[in-house]
Amino acid sequence: MMECPSTDEFTEFAREVEAPLRYALVAELGYHRGREAAQDALVFAWEHWDRLDTVVNRGGYLYRVAKRRALRHGRRQFPSLVDPPHHDPPITEPGLHAALRHLSGRQRAVAYLVEGLGMTHGETSNFLGISRSSVQTHLERALRHLRNELGVRDAV
Repeated sequence: MMECPSTDEFTEFAREVEAPLRYALVAELGYHRGREAAQDALVFAWEHWDRLDTVVNRGGYLYRVAKRRALRHGRRQFPSLVDPPHHDPPITEPGLHAALRHLSGRQRAVAYLVEGLGMTHGETSNFLGISRSSVQTHLERALRHLRNELGVRDAV
């Protein structure tokens, strides 16, 4: 018989993992699909709590489960990293959205988690289930591409 977590235990877990899980999935899958996948992942966590009991990196495990399930049930689409605006959109570099479109999903997710959310390479590595050197490689490629697309030159 499956063991369900206590409400307090699950609430604490969900508070800890929901935001980075949602951000990573939105960066990889797009706004609507990413948010839906994050919600589905938390439902999966509740329903399969006994399976998660032995997992060291629960957030990373849920990220991989959610991504796999979302990709299985639909076409890939370009991620929109922000909610369609109902008010004035945040002020960003005008070409950023188009430049992000040309990154791979993994590059976009790594750049967003490290540069946008301030996660360490180790945290990002654990969360995405890739090596630290892969995080560094994806980040370097993403930033190099973004600099080129946006015409930014390194200061000498």
